[in-house]
Amino acid sequence: MKAILVGLGGRAHHWQSSCEEHPEVELVAFIEPSEENRRRAIKERGVSEDLIFSDLSDLPSTVEADFVVDVTPPAIHETIAMKAFDAGLNLLGEKPLSSDFEAAKRIVEAGKKANLKHMITQNYRFNSLPRTTRRLLEDKKIGDVAQLDVSLYVNWADSPGSHYVTEPYMFLTDMGIHHFDMMRYTLNANPVSAHAITWNLPWGWHRGDACQIIVFKFDNGIVATHRGIGCTMGHVPAGHNGEWRYEGPQGTLTWEGFDLFHTLNHKQNPKIREQIELDGVVGPNPVLNEFIRALQENRQPECNAEDNLKSMSMVFGAVTSAKEGREVQLSEL
Repeated sequence: MKAILVGLGGRAHHWQSSCEEHPEVELVAFIEPSEENRRRAIKERGVSEDLIFSDLSDLPSTVEADFVVDVTPPAIHETIAMKAFDAGLNLLGEKPLSSDFEAAKRIVEAGKKANLKHMITQNYRFNSLPRTTRRLLEDKKIGDVAQLDVSLYVNWADSPGSHYVTEPYMFLTDMGIHHFDMMRYTLNANPVSAHAITWNLPWGWHRGDACQIIVFKFDNGIVATHRGIGCTMGHVPAGHNGEWRYEGPQGTLTWEGFDLFHTLNHKQNPKIREQIELDGVVGPNPVLNEFIRALQENRQPECNAEDNLKSMSMVFGAVTSAKEGREVQLSEL
């Protein structure tokens, strides 16, 4: 399948390599308005100058493609999506869907109206830990889960001047979307409310809040908490995955580092402490694999844009809650 890569900034390297290494994908054009980024891509990544254009609308009619890979900043996603859909192109877009919830909804409606496939690259859920956990929860390994607790301690985005440091709520929005999407995926449930408290530590380097406690309630009654510190100066126990704990009547499932454990510790039951072998994941890029399969099979991909709105609602619900100091029903958004 033929693809157009839109954006030749920092994230482009990963997606250029992923497309070039995929046996069923051919990159036929690149879009980048910045002369500096264009020159860097030509020099450092071997992109042919003849294949680079300033805008999707500049593509000659002789360039045929099946989809666009959008790796532009979130604020530009709506513009790229509309141009792709107008050109009849399917879209694989970097998360988040948009930096604005109303824009995200407009993008989803435009994709549906054009009858095109639109997938968001929520890559965390495609890793072995969440895939195995989803299967075990569906098999009732610990019974019906009632609570999920997630903790994330990282020294995140410590490059001075980046938008991760200067813009508000970036730790919640940029890192949070990964975890919130994995919550939905592993629990196979959708959120109904968010209640968030955010703050900063005295030595923190983020202009916006980089610490948070969020309580999400789900449509099946599960309560999930997310506790995060983005400016820790100490132990980082599990990288960006964080530590996860699922509570059920038959014990807990816990993510400990990059391992998964089932534990039952109650005096009326035999004790269990079992490390669970993780399911394999087809690589090297399962997100791109899923998108290609969906196009070939003419079905909606996992992480399609309409479904991803539910993960986005957790982000914007939490931000609204933090700003207004109240629990937010996600139906308000």
